[in-house]
Amino acid sequence: MRPIVVLVAVAACAPAPPHATAADALRANVALAELEQGRTIVVGKCGGCHKPPLPTDHWQPVMTDMATRAKLDANQRRLAEQYLSVMAVTK
Repeated sequence: MRPIVVLVAVAACAPAPPHATAADALRANVALAELEQGRTIVVGKCGGCHKPPLPTDHWQPVMTDMATRAKLDANQRRLAEQYLSVMAVTK
């Protein structure tokens, strides 16, 4: 198998970031639509280059660099960080 094929195969098996639920939104006192937008940004922008981070991953230290590379505007970054932070909290 070529290395690129292995990388794609491994990425395809990686778990996707979880979908937010109404309970998650209520617990965090945020709109469910905002959490869904944040997940869409994480999956679409982050997942365009590498495995998107899971909320429980250590994503905070790289957020500034990655937000710049992904060309996130301030609101997109806020939504992505909000989603990852809310979903990282143990239910």
